[in-house]
Amino acid sequence: MSSFPASLASAFPALRLSSGSWFGLGRPAGRVGAVLLTAVLVAACQPQAAEEVDTSASPRVVWVEPATKVDGYDVTFSGTVRARSDAPSAFRVGGKISERLVDVGDRVSAGQRIASLDEEDLRAGLRAREAEERAAQAQARRTAEDRTRIAALQSKGHVSQSALDQAVAADDAAAAALKAASEQRILAENQLAYATLRADRDGVVTAVTAEPGEVVAAGHGIVRIAGDSEREVEVAIPEAQVAGLEQAGASVTLWASPDRRYHARLRELSPVADAAARTFTARFAIDDPTADARLGMTATVHLQQAAPEGEVAVPLTAVWYSGEAANVWRAEPGAEQVTAVPVTVRRIEAERAVVTGLATGEHVVSLGVHRIDPGLTLKAVLRQSRGPVQVGALR
Repeated sequence: MSSFPASLASAFPALRLSSGSWFGLGRPAGRVGAVLLTAVLVAACQPQAAEEVDTSASPRVVWVEPATKVDGYDVTFSGTVRARSDAPSAFRVGGKISERLVDVGDRVSAGQRIASLDEEDLRAGLRAREAEERAAQAQARRTAEDRTRIAALQSKGHVSQSALDQAVAADDAAAAALKAASEQRILAENQLAYATLRADRDGVVTAVTAEPGEVVAAGHGIVRIAGDSEREVEVAIPEAQVAGLEQAGASVTLWASPDRRYHARLRELSPVADAAARTFTARFAIDDPTADARLGMTATVHLQQAAPEGEVAVPLTAVWYSGEAANVWRAEPGAEQVTAVPVTVRRIEAERAVVTGLATGEHVVSLGVHRIDPGLTLKAVLRQSRGPVQVGALR
């Protein structure tokens, strides 16, 4: 570019230098001409556009893989370790708590005393019932004696039959009153015994809901005791996973010890979905739990479910969508054309999609499905390696 191009000189014969000015004009106009000339020179020095390469001569190579049979699939749900029995323990009578002998975290055994009420009022009630029973006993003895005496007099004709009937009725009423008084005395004794709260199972105290000096009503929970008999994992199951849950094999791993797996079984499934989350609460019992399964721990439930008939697995990259309809490209190894096959996606896993609409063994294009048209000439090659796919592997 050290000299003015000859092509431009021939194209513009009137363009020449004259007396230090451009286009034969004065110095200001010459500067304008210099700018225009520079632009023309730059445009003339640009490289020519690359010619488009015709790639239609060599067919595009695509990988195909066979659809495989689905033997089953695993799903996992996170939950929390619970005790099967975790009911509150409460007094069967009301009163003022005089003492509480356990705190949260304490272990208790069945029959152990854990709290008690003030017994003064209950003892007074028992004494009153005992007095009523003694009075009923005296009345029953008197009416029984009257009945015997009047019966003897009536047999001799000294009293009428109606007098005997009244004596018999009075004796029967006194006997019934004695029985009622005896039952009231037994009830008062039981209420006095209920003033002492005892653990009904072996376990650990998980909550305390009342303190000494507090006046509680009958049935008000004092402590919660989680039984040692069995540990369970409580999880929330989505609506789509509830079907077939009873037939699925279950196992549990703990977040604290993920290498150990416990066999589990479904013990309880809620018949009603949660109103907000629309999930069903399920409880899986852990068989032979060890001390590792502590209450409140995070656990994972693994479910092994059998695959329904007609489901096959294809690579996740093989599925493409036309609107909302899922499809795959079907092509046997060595084929030069592909066929679009509509499928139904049942579920998506980490590296594959489980679909229906294909037969086991049919080959599908596994890469570049969005760059293929039905009429495109290509070459289907069976993918041998299942290693990581590198960029540029699809030509």
